[in-house]
Amino acid sequence: MNKAIQNISVLLPVYNGEKYIKQSVSSVLNQTFRNIELVIIDDGSGDNTAELIKEFTDERIRYFRTEHKGTPAALNYGVKKCRYAWIARIDADDLIVPERLEKQAEYLNENPACGVLSAWSVYFKDPAKILFLLKEPLTHQKIYKYLDIHNPINQSAMMIRKSILKDFPFNEKLNSNEDYELMYRIRDDTVFANMPEVLVYTRFRKDSRTNTGERTNLYDMLYRNAFRKMTDSKSKGEVFYWATVSAWLNYFYGDRRDSRSYFRNSFSIKNITALLTTFLPDKYFFMFINSRLRYRLKSIFINKSSFKKQLNNLLKI
Repeated sequence: MNKAIQNISVLLPVYNGEKYIKQSVSSVLNQTFRNIELVIIDDGSGDNTAELIKEFTDERIRYFRTEHKGTPAALNYGVKKCRYAWIARIDADDLIVPERLEKQAEYLNENPACGVLSAWSVYFKDPAKILFLLKEPLTHQKIYKYLDIHNPINQSAMMIRKSILKDFPFNEKLNSNEDYELMYRIRDDTVFANMPEVLVYTRFRKDSRTNTGERTNLYDMLYRNAFRKMTDSKSKGEVFYWATVSAWLNYFYGDRRDSRSYFRNSFSIKNITALLTTFLPDKYFFMFINSRLRYRLKSIFINKSSFKKQLNNLLKI
């Protein structure tokens, strides 16, 4: 059994993050779990990011500036600078609740087999509008399967063993979705879990790397696996599953026109609805999928007042 977690490295990469960096850093420094180091990797910012970080006097901050090479390279560099066995991630525009690290340390102490732990999240947009609550699957088995199409591990709520990141570095050829690619790559070598409570507030931005970055490498990796599994399937149920996966991969990451034949061969109300949206003009199709409409509809009836209060408190830090 693992020894109790005594110290945590928090890894925060940032590039031109002057608009949000002070809020994100403050949310880390105000954690109830105090024995941390905050490793900030400034990926060659050309704005006032460095000056804003230097306004903090907390000795737990360790700031490093590198030549601009992209987030994956900044993360790999940051892993080498982290001194502790567990690394908690946060992005430079997100916010974590004060109890996040304490609760995750307790969970990991009680579940020593777990190598990657994340949590539920609330998405918001500026100035402080709650958009939706994202409840990702909790167990390793469900997370493993979910990775066939989407990444259910929120990086700003993730804690991961440093040893994993040393053995499996981020792919520096990617300019987005490096977190998804890594989670997919390590899924046979570790145990995943999500905590069923909101520990992070994720800022929803249309110009985020997730929405605007290149997805070709990610698509190739996922689609190759799905197509091979579909052709090797021994039952109608397996064929249906992998045809559905192939449809959604083309829908989200490839050419949506290629998804149509797969949707037709994996008939369900959800799949046919998606098939119909593939005929939308480009502008409206991408507006539709980037709006996260499904999550917004599922969150219509949640009580957002408590989330709104907590978000306001985090933004005022």
